[in-house]
Amino acid sequence: MILQELLFYFWAILNLLLFFYVCVEIILLFFALKAKKKNSKLVLKTFPKVTVQLPIYNEKYVVERLIESVCKIKYPKEQLEIHVLDDSTDETSLLIANMVSFYQGKGIDIKHIQRTNRVGFKAGALDYSLQFCTGEFIAIFDADFVPDVEFLMNSIPYFTNDNIGVVQTRWTHINENFSFITRAQAIMLNTHFSIEHLGRISSNAFINFNGTAGIWRKTCIEDAGGWHSDTLTEDLDLSFRAQMKGWKFTYLFDIESPAELPITMDAYKTQQYRWSKGAAECVRKNLKKLWKSPANFWAKLAGSLHLFNSSIFIIVFFLVITSPIIYWLSKENLIAFNNVNVISFLSLLITSLITLLFFIGHLMTVKSKWKGILFFLPNFYAFLTLSIGISLYMVIGVLEGYFGKISEFVRTPKYNLKSNIHNEPKEDYAFKKETNISFLEFILLCYGVFIVLLGYNYHDLYIINYGVIIVLGYSIKVFFPKYIFKF
Repeated sequence: MILQELLFYFWAILNLLLFFYVCVEIILLFFALKAKKKNSKLVLKTFPKVTVQLPIYNEKYVVERLIESVCKIKYPKEQLEIHVLDDSTDETSLLIANMVSFYQGKGIDIKHIQRTNRVGFKAGALDYSLQFCTGEFIAIFDADFVPDVEFLMNSIPYFTNDNIGVVQTRWTHINENFSFITRAQAIMLNTHFSIEHLGRISSNAFINFNGTAGIWRKTCIEDAGGWHSDTLTEDLDLSFRAQMKGWKFTYLFDIESPAELPITMDAYKTQQYRWSKGAAECVRKNLKKLWKSPANFWAKLAGSLHLFNSSIFIIVFFLVITSPIIYWLSKENLIAFNNVNVISFLSLLITSLITLLFFIGHLMTVKSKWKGILFFLPNFYAFLTLSIGISLYMVIGVLEGYFGKISEFVRTPKYNLKSNIHNEPKEDYAFKKETNISFLEFILLCYGVFIVLLGYNYHDLYIINYGVIIVLGYSIKVFFPKYIFKF
């Protein structure tokens, strides 16, 4: 009985923690909806010098598309320089050299910058290039982005005063409709760039530069201490260090920056692992400094939850594991608590609020509202399935981040595939596995089957569906991690 009571209290605490997190997200939603109006378009009257940094590591499938799009950006040639930061170890370097030579012949100031090693990974490359930058402002694009030709003309004017250190634009997705995996990711990212970014910026909370599709004031980077490579999310780290020193960020919801989403479960997992572990590393590094900073209480509270974002995987994972057990114990009258139903109601309320948050966040970004409404539920279902499938992996990553385990920066492979192309990605871009936990994930898959049977036994469709999500998520992760689903 004591064990059952402890399990119930543990489950109840998890629900309360998640409810607190959701309540803060609801506050951000309020501010986001209040701020959801088009920015007054500013006209660029002077043209400050801009450096565009393109950090590249083994991106032979997308690097030519990136360089071509950046070289088409409208801006006075004499005020624009492009640095291709090439740490590649494959034929990407030759492709870059040819593209750089071609555009140099057209009078574009573009440089091919290579290091003798990958010290510091992306952060190291950005920091190395900074010593050669002549621009007052530094725009950064990852390899999978395709910036609009008006990007600088639309974004530079928002550096309206000397205290603005960053202008961030909203990601959009050039391959969103490629498969259910990309549509699921779009749901997540759209909510981040609508509710979270808009909510934070309009409530005077800290936001983060998203690593790409934004512009830094060079003096802001230098004043905040430059790029550091001691976390896997150098962008989040520098963003907090800059804002804690008083720099202001601007977010342009209406300026879109298209990019390619990962197309396999393995690629998605690798990206999310890096973001989750890096955020946990930033907690270790910046949380105490945040609370010692002169920021107001709301900025500190929202900033803390921002840093702890990836820890939600820990809460959700253990809720997924414990909820069916609590359900079974209550059905068998093995828990002597009258308030089980109260917590169950709270759990249902949390699920409903999370669904509502993603629904509104997604609709705020899509151009066709009726399609957004019509296809939201299947895409959200796919998002839940993928999130469950990688949850154990994310928990390990977050815990490694908190305990200070160092790991290398593992790139997310991109392939420039279109929906009508049927070739599979080649194994030459297979990436390192941090931890092989397939056996544990298979056990969780079997646990999902047990939950389906449990729901069938009690004729409960909700519990059956609960188990199906777990089975599907871990089945994809265990058996089809590299498979390209095209539906």
